[in-house]
Amino acid sequence: MNANADGKILVAGASRGIGLATAKMLLKRGYGVIASSRNIDVLKEAFASDENVEIIACDFSDVDSIANFAERVNKEAGPIDGLVYTAGMQLTMPISMNKPDNVKKIFALNTFAPIELIRCFAKKKMTAEKGASFVLISSLAAHEGAQGKSLYAASKGALEGFLPSAAIELAQRKIRLNVIVPGIIETDMSKEFLDKMAEEQRAMIDGSYPLGLGAPEDAASLIHWLLSPESKWATGQSYIIDGGHMVRG
Repeated sequence: MNANADGKILVAGASRGIGLATAKMLLKRGYGVIASSRNIDVLKEAFASDENVEIIACDFSDVDSIANFAERVNKEAGPIDGLVYTAGMQLTMPISMNKPDNVKKIFALNTFAPIELIRCFAKKKMTAEKGASFVLISSLAAHEGAQGKSLYAASKGALEGFLPSAAIELAQRKIRLNVIVPGIIETDMSKEFLDKMAEEQRAMIDGSYPLGLGAPEDAASLIHWLLSPESKWATGQSYIIDGGHMVRG
């Protein structure tokens, strides 16, 4: 990684969707990136031509492995200037299917993993002396009801509940913490449920977004701002980015 990079940002979940778009945008804007996901081959292919990337694999669904991962990042890359957690999963199922195994599975990746990652990197000497910025990803599902989305909504809403108190504590260590709350972003994850919709239902979804469905780069732009010095007075906030969906009422 180039020592002259504007800062080192850990992107957890960098192999696709918002994470990949964020990592690529950060690289274009002069940052060094520590790219992580469980599939190291996909990461190597995605960042084959990028010199300012360090690839370190981690399966974030294995929450107990995250502390060792954080120590490895610190050993190989040094203190970080920012952290973005974009790894996650969706489960669409009726409440009758919300069995303990499914609850544990989705909360492990969507909720417990980012909280554990923050715990690890909030320790002394894990972030740059000047401070750092952490960004998590929630979802509009935590703000509006949708059939079959109760577990997913709960796992994302928990992050927003965690945010205010965590931001107060982290500010004492010169770490900012914010959450972005995207509407439907056209990624591999969203494509799975969009493609299953009937034509009329899909048209209704499209019509509820005045500016159209989002692209991963739309979310990445907001994340970049939250990581940059331009947002140095912003912490403890949830930022909805949804193409005007929520203001329609």
